[in-house]
Amino acid sequence: MTASVFFGCTFIAFGPAIALFLFTIARDPLRVIFLIAGAFFWLCSLLLSSLVWFITVQISNKESSSQQKGLLIFGVVLSVLLQETFRFGYYKLLK
Repeated sequence: MTASVFFGCTFIAFGPAIALFLFTIARDPLRVIFLIAGAFFWLCSLLLSSLVWFITVQISNKESSSQQKGLLIFGVVLSVLLQETFRFGYYKLLK
């Protein structure tokens, strides 16, 4: 029973992504390389935003709730901007 629930939940969770990958990307090897490179650029942007977030939290006042709220907003905006910048850079790299 445990194994059937595990496989059922796994197929529900990853089934659509695997189907999209198999029917759109896996047929062309060059698309697989582009997919992996795009994922690498996305991970690099998250690494950079996490590093900035870690540094700003360490140098900030941890008792000030308003400052922590401001840092949270700053972190979200910075993360989105970095991801979009890396996405645009990847687009320019491909073109």
